[in-house]
Amino acid sequence: MLLSVLLTSCGGLNKMKSNSNKIRYAANPNPVETMDDKVMVKFTGSIPEKYFDKKCVMFLQPVFSWEGGNIPLEPMTLKGEKVDGDGTIINYANGGRFTYSDMFDFKPGMETGRVVLNPVGYRASVTNEDARFAEDVMRDNHGKEFGPVLISDGVNNTASMVDIKGNISISPVNYNKTQGIVETADIYFLNGTSELDWNFAMNQKFDAAGQLQHLKRIMLEQGLPKQISITGWASPEGEETANVGVSKNRADVATAQLNKVLDEVLTIMARRAKAKDPEYYKYEQLKKLIITTRASGEDWVHFVVMVEASDIQDKHAIINIVETQQNLIKREQMIRNMAEVYGELNDEIFPNLRRAQIALYYSEARKTDAELAKQASINPAKLSFDELMYTAYINYNYDTKLKYYKWATENHPQEWAAWNNAGAVAFYLDDYDECERYLNVARDLNPHNPDVLNNTGLLCLARKDYALAKYYFEEAKRQGSNDADANVPILNLKRGNYSDAQKALKGNTCTYNLAFAQLMNEETSTAIRTLDCCLDQNKDVNYLRAVAYARLGDKDNCLKNLKASIDEAYEYKRKAAVDTEFKDYWDDPDFKLIVKLYND
Repeated sequence: MLLSVLLTSCGGLNKMKSNSNKIRYAANPNPVETMDDKVMVKFTGSIPEKYFDKKCVMFLQPVFSWEGGNIPLEPMTLKGEKVDGDGTIINYANGGRFTYSDMFDFKPGMETGRVVLNPVGYRASVTNEDARFAEDVMRDNHGKEFGPVLISDGVNNTASMVDIKGNISISPVNYNKTQGIVETADIYFLNGTSELDWNFAMNQKFDAAGQLQHLKRIMLEQGLPKQISITGWASPEGEETANVGVSKNRADVATAQLNKVLDEVLTIMARRAKAKDPEYYKYEQLKKLIITTRASGEDWVHFVVMVEASDIQDKHAIINIVETQQNLIKREQMIRNMAEVYGELNDEIFPNLRRAQIALYYSEARKTDAELAKQASINPAKLSFDELMYTAYINYNYDTKLKYYKWATENHPQEWAAWNNAGAVAFYLDDYDECERYLNVARDLNPHNPDVLNNTGLLCLARKDYALAKYYFEEAKRQGSNDADANVPILNLKRGNYSDAQKALKGNTCTYNLAFAQLMNEETSTAIRTLDCCLDQNKDVNYLRAVAYARLGDKDNCLKNLKASIDEAYEYKRKAAVDTEFKDYWDDPDFKLIVKLYND
């Protein structure tokens, strides 16, 4: 009789165990993915009819395992219709479905981890509500393991590839390079030439010949200046050495024109002075005059200033390329990549840079950019605050920028702009503690400044305080910040609101984050087109494009872009080797060759 009772009590449970392969589990998505640096484990279970015994309980506890260890996840209890206590009821006659979800912090190395489920069944009149682990059920309820089930093999971490840098706000520079200059005259040239043509459209537009006559009138009214500088420039396109030569020739042309004007001025001045020997008078006057000629080559500084003041779309991306890409050939190629924007530059910006300038100084002339940079590197104490801020602004190396801004904060502690700019650059360099220190002082000195508020919002975003980031961005927008308006969509990207982010970014065409949103919204081909027109074809753009092609099953284009990314950033080898986006190629010889690891 006792044996009969035992067989009866265990029969339903044994049957459930032997038929456990009929339960269907499906991870959604598969493999599981990260969201805001957390692994999101979601799966559904489908239990067939006449499977779940009315007096049985199933204890479910997924376990995430990787090389670094195991993480037992939150348990879930399913129960039959005649079992009391907590749990999801599964009908015997009709079966049922259930949904499971949990999350945990993502750590590097988890990409190859697995989510495994080993259901434990037991027979009871009430569920074991105190059980936290499968071992508790095995011990207290004589549970039976139904056998392991693989829920997910790998972790997709593509969601972490959001660009959180956003638009940092650098406070305006008050340094006036033209201080000490009474007047200037500019002569413009056709692209690639140094031939003087007064009928050239730009010379007509700005009345270049009239400007020279104006310099003549100034000198006749005020006398000869202390110094005259002639500077030749070229627009930043074409071969750099050739542009230096062109700028020198343009300076020579301007020098010849200046000499004609000086001869006319000194002839009149000699007549006014009633000089007995006009030629000797001219000679003596010219001896007192300092004339300097300089070939400045490609005018990247004025290029940035003009782009920043323009209405050109994606102007921030253009400026970012100039400030971060030291290789001039690659810099120019990046800017050429989007034909529409490059056409605007060619029409609106470049013609203004192909020029030579004559400048009259009646007081001490300002230092050149090269002189400022040299002085800042040797002894920044000899530079004024405005000079130091300007020198930091035009420097393309962010570590050097931070050094200059830091020196400005130490020696001009009441200047909020120095603290803000130091914080913005520290953020760009991923030094969030230093960024916070600088921005705290900047807010104390100027609490409602839009630049400071926007940069503080970016810092909060990087530290995942999204509510506070939103607050600062909205405050910055109210104070007139355009940068903050462009940063708000990043909040949605980090929180997985890809549709809202894509709508907000639709005006920012050809940007990385727009492509990212499109990819995450499963608009893969559209994302590729957006990546193709990004101005800065960098390692991140290439990697994301490789992911997109992998999703389309286009091996050749996938590996081509992956190699380009790795060629620029060697550390992407490790990322690609465990990235589940490339899972279909892990055993491919060509893929293995590209991601051959450091220690192989």
